[in-house]
Amino acid sequence: MPMSIERRKVVRYMTMIDIDLVLENDSILSVQTHDISLNGIQFKCDSFIANEIEPRGLQSYSLDRIKVKVITRFPTEDKQKFYASCKVIAARRLSQEEYLLGLEFVDFEKNSEKILQNYIQKLALDELG
Repeated sequence: MPMSIERRKVVRYMTMIDIDLVLENDSILSVQTHDISLNGIQFKCDSFIANEIEPRGLQSYSLDRIKVKVITRFPTEDKQKFYASCKVIAARRLSQEEYLLGLEFVDFEKNSEKILQNYIQKLALDELG
């Protein structure tokens, strides 16, 4: 379901997909998406993962300098891997132990932009019923 109450140029679709975040130090963190759009992904994480992404605190420093790579497979028939370089653009503390992080896609590898477009199109069609 798109989150249409927001005034956004690009619609977000709620979807739960397991993704791997590859940090600049090459460590890999597994999280699950909260929603996705053509521009980026949001996901919820606990304080352990938030501290792995930014040990000094997500809300203390400029976020857009934090770069991560997203790797996943969308639940579609083709099962091709999706690769995107991203920057962190939002971090919202939901509770003492939970954050909502927003990533913006910066660059794609291996035809991943087309894979994303196809997945978003499938979500839009599924929503129409």
